[in-house]
Amino acid sequence: MRWLIVLLIVILGGCAHKPQPLPVRPVAVVFKSPSFKVAGSGFLQKGRRLQLYSASTPLLDLRLGKRVCINSRCTSYKLFNKKILSSSYPLALIKNILSFQPIFDGQNKTSIIGGFKQRFDNLGIIYKVYRGSLLFKDTKRHILIKIKEIDG
Repeated sequence: MRWLIVLLIVILGGCAHKPQPLPVRPVAVVFKSPSFKVAGSGFLQKGRRLQLYSASTPLLDLRLGKRVCINSRCTSYKLFNKKILSSSYPLALIKNILSFQPIFDGQNKTSIIGGFKQRFDNLGIIYKVYRGSLLFKDTKRHILIKIKEIDG
């Protein structure tokens, strides 16, 4: 009788719904701030992980979860913003950017062909997401993030 219960659990457990992993896309990236500069091609798992390489040499492994991890060194989103971006940015900004989602709670969002853009003239920020490409540019803080999906 015990073996029948175990067998049923194994059979039915194998049919349980398993969450599908997010697709990984090949990308070309430029990421510049006053304290951080990297450019290369690699792979993006939207909202979770960005891996960049140059001449097959690992440059960056950025993981987003409860904390932000850069090349296995983890920190809070608040400290990441302070060190890499700007302490005035919302905590979820880098996660929204790497997810190709609107920033600043969708304020000033306008539709464009193949995507959307957001412009914050008072902050010097322009953000565009369109046809597999992304541009985040902050002219006041000298920050640039460009991501382009590469056709594989």
